[in-house]
Amino acid sequence: MNISLKLGTDNFLKNQLTSADTLLKPLFDNSGDHLLIKELTTSGDYRSLRGEFDSSNSLYLLVYIKLNNEQIAIFEDKVYYKFSEFVENNHEPTVFQNNEDHTQYLLINTFKSEADLNDWKDLIYKEIKDGLQGASKEPFGFYTKAYQVD
Repeated sequence: MNISLKLGTDNFLKNQLTSADTLLKPLFDNSGDHLLIKELTTSGDYRSLRGEFDSSNSLYLLVYIKLNNEQIAIFEDKVYYKFSEFVENNHEPTVFQNNEDHTQYLLINTFKSEADLNDWKDLIYKEIKDGLQGASKEPFGFYTKAYQVD
């Protein structure tokens, strides 16, 4: 599966929503932009490398990472061979790679409770800081954002 992400107001994004897509609102900040995860089969900004997110859950955590070449090798080793390091309480993330800039990755994970979301957020932060940042002195882009089904 390929995806494209769009940010905007609820009214703006609802017009672009299809039955396969997911419209999310910010979990902790009501004034922030909504997020439309547009699912595409043949094209999209990001292509799936591993996993599938469970759209029956109502809470989503989006993790964006931009790595250097050294960090990419370490990250992809984890994605392909040590994926269990990214799994917290049976919550597997879906890992996407940007089609145009192969240094950018998205991890999307879904949860039923905020406690599970926060546990996984702590886990991924530790994996990124210790496993990727610890192996290289170069800084990289990293942020997380929580959403809920609108």
